[in-house]
Amino acid sequence: MNTPHPRLPADLPSDGAGGSPSFGEPWQARIFALVARMCEDGRYDWESFKVLLIDEIERHGRTDSSDYYERWLAACERLVTGQGFVSAADLAERKAELAAHPPHPTSAAPGPIAIDPPRRT
Repeated sequence: MNTPHPRLPADLPSDGAGGSPSFGEPWQARIFALVARMCEDGRYDWESFKVLLIDEIERHGRTDSSDYYERWLAACERLVTGQGFVSAADLAERKAELAAHPPHPTSAAPGPIAIDPPRRT
């Protein structure tokens, strides 16, 4: 049985089959992992992110939810700047650098990505 981390909600987005989070693109898995890890590490409480995510979805989300992880990214950006992890100026500068010089695309086969449940040792 997959027991969620006590600081993370049990109703995170999943593929519906095995309950594992499902992602259409690698960056979606990375933003999910970043947000989840910061919460697990105690850098913020889940409710703080949840409030930002709900606000992003209500203000900017598409009615078909096709931009769900774009909303996660926007909420994460607000979280890290609001918590003082990075300044808004530094974040904007890094985003501009990445836009001007995108990383090489992955050679992995396209398709949905799922995260294996955590393994306890």
